[in-house]
Formats: sequence, structure tokens, C-alpha cells
Amino acid sequence: MPKRYKLRGASLDAIREKALTQYGPQARIVAAEKVINPGIVGLFAAARFEATVEVGEAAGIAPAALAPGPAAPPASTGKTASNPVAGHDLQGPAIAALLERADAAEREMHRPDPVSTASPDFVGLLQQLGKELEAAPAVHPPLEPPLPPSDASNEKVPAPLEGNGNVILLVGLGDDALGPALEMSIAAGGSDVRTAGELTAFGHLHVSGRQSAMAARAQAVLTGQNVVVAYGLGKASDIPEQAHAIAGLSADQVWVVADARRKAGDTAAWVRALQTLLSTEPVGVSALAVIGASETASPETVDGLGIPVGWVDGKPARRTSLGKVH
Repeated sequence: MPKRYKLRGASLDAIREKALTQYGPQARIVAAEKVINPGIVGLFAAARFEATVEVGEAAGIAPAALAPGPAAPPASTGKTASNPVAGHDLQGPAIAALLERADAAEREMHRPDPVSTASPDFVGLLQQLGKELEAAPAVHPPLEPPLPPSDASNEKVPAPLEGNGNVILLVGLGDDALGPALEMSIAAGGSDVRTAGELTAFGHLHVSGRQSAMAARAQAVLTGQNVVVAYGLGKASDIPEQAHAIAGLSADQVWVVADARRKAGDTAAWVRALQTLLSTEPVGVSALAVIGASETASPETVDGLGIPVGWVDGKPARRTSLGKVH
């Protein structure tokens, strides 16, 4: 007798991956819906997906990679939902088509009026969020001091914080931080990815200061996510004026994003300048995210920064220094 399970995720593709991982190739999605959380006065609106996964008995059922099946009525969630989809083959172009239709409908149906941070409504909103946070406070692990590079097999490799309501800040030149931020979100099953500093990106809210960061953290607690902020420093010469702004975001974890294809001396200069300025602030660099390691013959030059490597070219690092292996 087939069994059915409920799965949630930031996208249909994420749910499909969870189903394959937890229940094997015989699992199939028989119903799915996009669930809209309208937020509070439209400020914290968010969308997630819920799906019904059917798993047949091992005997007499041919393996199918999430093949289409009969639609099952979605359970009531008490939230506003739109664009239900059921019985679709959730692979390849089908996923893109479903997401495009869902996003188009959502843009037409949900157009909340912006709430000014100077208005009485916003003040009342923060007070309401404060009461909810007191009822379920988020636990933020303390920052670990940077460790020197080492080839020791028992050395702990840094990883993005888990849990809800954490602010994870990735700092890099130009738009270097955006790629790793999106990759970390995918690996975590869906995080609230935002931009800050000189970096902006279409479709991502911008964190512009302490109050904005507090609001982002509060929303993440309500939606059960972390906030991953991609911070653009602009040019290396802009670092002095950016350091105070970085500290003002009160991040729980700070990563430096270094491009292994750039000259080692140039990278070391801006990273050390940033570390020096942050040494007087209540925030420090915890880990290094490396991009472009597979596109250079000497990726190990980033080891000279003295920051433990935790992320390399789109995936978690296997050790805290690159050496000749990455």
C-alpha cells in the first residue's frame, strides 16, 4: 500500500531532491502548491512550496524518478495559497515553466504597499515582532576566531551557520559575494538571500543598515530561514568607509570571498585592510569562501591569507587550506 508524506522547500526542485534523498527513486510528487505567507502589513511576504510525496511498496513497483501521479488534495495550511500544481513531471523545463507561472500570478495578486521606516506603522510592526521574538528567541552561536591554515585531518572546516534567524554575511569585491551566497542558500534548502554595500541584484532585497538588518532577521525567524547577505565592497579603496557599515549589520558570521584567479598580493592587501579595520569592531572574519579555484594553476595562494577555507567553487570545502588539492 503506497504511503504519502508531506515535504516543504524553497522550490519544487528542492523538494524533488529531498524526496530522492529521503525516500529513493520510487518516490513521486503527486500534488504540490505554492504557499504564500502574506507577512505583516505586506512587509514580510514570503513564498514556499509544499508537496505530497507518494512512496510505493518495494515489491511490484518499477522505480520512477518522481514520475507524475494522481493528484491529492493539499492539506489546509491556514495561509494564502496560489498556483497549485499537481500531477506534473517536475523535471527540466517543467520546473521552470511552473515557477514562471507561479511568480507571474504572485506579482499580479500580491502588491503590498511599502511601509515607511519612519511611519508609526513600522514602529508598531517592530514592537509586534519583538514580542514574537521574545516568545521564541533565536540562538546565535558565538563567532569562532580565525584559525591558521593547517593540513591536519582533524581540523574543523568552517561551515555556514544552521538554524533560523542567523545573519550570514559574505564580503567581497564587486559582485564576487553573490555567487557563494546563492550557493549556500541552495545547499541549506532555501535561505533569504539579500544584498548590501555596493552590490545590488534584481529580485533580492537590499540591506541598507542596522534597522534593515534587524527586520531581515525578524522575518527569517518567522519563516524558519537564515539570512545570507552578499556584501559588495566596490573597489579595494572603498574598504575604509565600508568597514563601519559592515559592523553595523551585526552579522552572526562573516565570510570573506576571495577570487583565486586574482594576484595573491592584491587579494592579501584588501583582505588585511578589512581585517585591520574590523579588529576595532565587535565583529570579525570567521571563514574564507574561494571562487575561481578550478580556473587557476595556483589556487593555494589564498592560504597565505591565514583564514580557514570553508567554501570552494560552489560547495563546502573538504579541508581548511587548499594546497595542491581543492
